[in-house]
Amino acid sequence: MQNNKSIYITVLSVALIAFGMFGSLLLEEALANRIVGIITACTAIVGAVSLFYQFKRDKNLNEASFLVDYSQQFYEIYDCADLMNELEKCRIDPDYVLDTEKYYQKIVGYLEWLETLGALVNSNLLSISKIDDVLSYRYFLIVNNKQIQDCELITNREFYRGIYKMYPSWERYKKDRKRIVVLEETSLSKTEGFADIAYQK
Repeated sequence: MQNNKSIYITVLSVALIAFGMFGSLLLEEALANRIVGIITACTAIVGAVSLFYQFKRDKNLNEASFLVDYSQQFYEIYDCADLMNELEKCRIDPDYVLDTEKYYQKIVGYLEWLETLGALVNSNLLSISKIDDVLSYRYFLIVNNKQIQDCELITNREFYRGIYKMYPSWERYKKDRKRIVVLEETSLSKTEGFADIAYQK
């Protein structure tokens, strides 16, 4: 589809330039100059539109590339696969007890990974609509986990401002679209001191 647009724009530009050159040979000089001026302006507009679509395409590709790389970091750098499996057990069975002491370093690493994401979303460099499908499960799975809240997120909430500030917008985004919020019954937004951090300017 994008290639077809590029072809159409190129053909249109060439046709306009050819028409201008041909017209300048056959018409009176004043009229020919006017036509050439109009065609030059049209060609500039077509070129600007073409650049706009190219920039937009590059932006989308860069965002997609970032999401792939960022997602890989979760497994390769932060090594959170085992912890995620434990959190999944907690989601399935509310009585499952997570060994927070054993997994403490990975819990902090997982939250640091999300804190980076929060910084990008809160500064409008990434939109929730772009990341929701890929990252929302991993986000809500840990931040809405009651055991994680009790052992780390509530007591150290000052260190997780990005996660807190991102939460209201992401939760609202999902609810507006009638999408599931994982572990909504123990939502981070219901915890002690949430508003003090999430809505702090």
